[in-house]
Order: sequence, then C-alpha cells, then structure tokens
Amino acid sequence: MIEQTLMTELETLVAQTYLLWEPGWVTFNWREYTWDHVQRVRALAHTFAQREEADTDVVSLAALLHDVTKSYDGEYVTDAFGQRVVDANGQWHNVARAPVGANEVTRLYAELALTGTLHNVSGARVAQALLQRRNVPLERLSSVTAAIEEHLSPPDNAGAESLCLYDADTIDANIGLPAFVRNIYIHVHFFGERNPTARPLAQTLLDAPLDYLDPYVREKLRPWSHGKLRDFVPRLRTASGRELALARLQRLDEMFDALLRELDDPAPNLASGRLAVLLHYMRHHERASIAAETGALQQWATLNGACDGARSLVRAIANESAGLE
Repeated sequence: MIEQTLMTELETLVAQTYLLWEPGWVTFNWREYTWDHVQRVRALAHTFAQREEADTDVVSLAALLHDVTKSYDGEYVTDAFGQRVVDANGQWHNVARAPVGANEVTRLYAELALTGTLHNVSGARVAQALLQRRNVPLERLSSVTAAIEEHLSPPDNAGAESLCLYDADTIDANIGLPAFVRNIYIHVHFFGERNPTARPLAQTLLDAPLDYLDPYVREKLRPWSHGKLRDFVPRLRTASGRELALARLQRLDEMFDALLRELDDPAPNLASGRLAVLLHYMRHHERASIAAETGALQQWATLNGACDGARSLVRAIANESAGLE
C-alpha cells in the first residue's frame, strides 16, 4: 500500500511542475488541461487496474507521473511539406520547450540530459529518480517506470499495469464526455485561425450563439465520435478499456441525438438545457480547467433550474471524469 504522505507530496510536486511553463496552448493542449488530464487518467487507470487484476499501487503512481515532463514537448516538428515528423514508433517529434522556473523535476531533467526525448522516455527517467529518492522498493519502481515509458505505445509483452495506463490515457484524451469537452475547447480555440474573416467568436456566442452552435452540433459531432470509434477503439489493449470506450461512445451518441432535438426548440434549451451546458464551456474556454468548469456547472444545475437533460449531462461528465463510467 502506498503511503498517503508520498502520494500527497508527489501530487503537489506534479501540479506545481506544470505551472513552471508559460500559460497558453501548445499543439492541442493548454497549461490548465494537463493536471486535469492526469487526475482523470489516474481515476480511470485505477478502475481498469481493479477490473484487470493489475497492481493498483503501481498504476496509481505511474498515472500520476506519466506526464510529469509533458510540458517540455512543444509544437510538432514538420517537414518541408508541412507533414508532422514521426519516429520509428509513429510518435510525433516535438520542439523542446523550456520552463520559466525550476523545481526538483526540472533540475532532474537537466541533470539527466533529457532534452530532445519524448515525454514518455524523459518522464520515466525523472520518475525513477524521484521514486528512488523517496525509497520506493526497486520492484515497484521498475514497474512504475516501465508503465510510464510504455504509455504511448505498449509493446506486445507489456504488463497489465502498462496496458491499464495506456488505455486510460488514450480514452481520456479521445473517447467520452471529457474528451468531448476538450474538443469544444479545441474547436473554439482554433476557430479564428480557421475562419480569419469571421466576426469574433466571443461576440457571436454572446448575441447569436446558434450561428456557431447549430453547425457545430449538426456537422461536427458525429464525424468526430465516429472517427474515435474507427481510430482508437481498435488500439485499446484491455477488455475493460474496450467495454468502457464503447459505452462512452454510446452515451455520446445519445447525447448528440438529444442536442439535435433541443435545436428544434432552441430558446429554452439555450437557457436551461444541454445546449446551455455546451455554451458554458464555449464561453469559458480561455485558460479553462475542465474540472473547475464542470464544478461550476454542477452548482448551476443544482441551483438555477436546469432541465433534467442538462443535469443528467453534467452528472455524466463528472462521473466520467472520476473514472466511474
């Protein structure tokens, strides 16, 4: 059993590490996203570990530390044709991105000369040093570092702990309601870049939200979820992961159907329906924490007359974020 004092110390260290980089977007992530992501992955990986009879302590430590050096991965490297450069394992190359402050993690990164390595490799090395300093037993330490190093692409002989972490990491970023909220933020963030002649989106969301919401719901959501079914479910490595991913996709399909019905009578639903939930995330996208905004929606759903569908959607987002569904 992992001592709670160790977990609390590492949680504080990891959360503070992400704040050592300037705020803002890099690739499809932003600074406030990463800590939220780590917490969701921990919860989901723990659920998988229980179902797959993996070592829950190893999985919890590995999930907490799996992205500890993620912030060093900057923008994607592209070739002369604008295509992303990948390594032999199909992983994208990134421009190195330096922090503006220092702590134990960044000092270890420098001491171990990890510049230029992807975050799964550098993260495993840093995690190994962190856990050695804290007297974690060698056998557990080896399993934790293996799971971190393998979390982007587990080999055929990967252990159950690596597979649980890989599935949780893949699902959180791509499949389900938290991934859908992330898609909302990505779509809003890049809207101006993709539509340079359009009026400011913030103003549209304020005075004519259906101009943005209607085509987003009708045209973007099904292709997005169907793409995740096609591209990511076949990659999952545990029975628990595949089962949960399909359940999440089914839940998304049901939500998309409900959103289409709400668009047939938009006025009340923009105020108290599922459309209001989407609008909240869209209007609160700058430096957004998915956890914080979902918490605000939980309070809104309780106090401000949200319809049953909106309450159900917010509850489902919270449950998926907690690794329960």
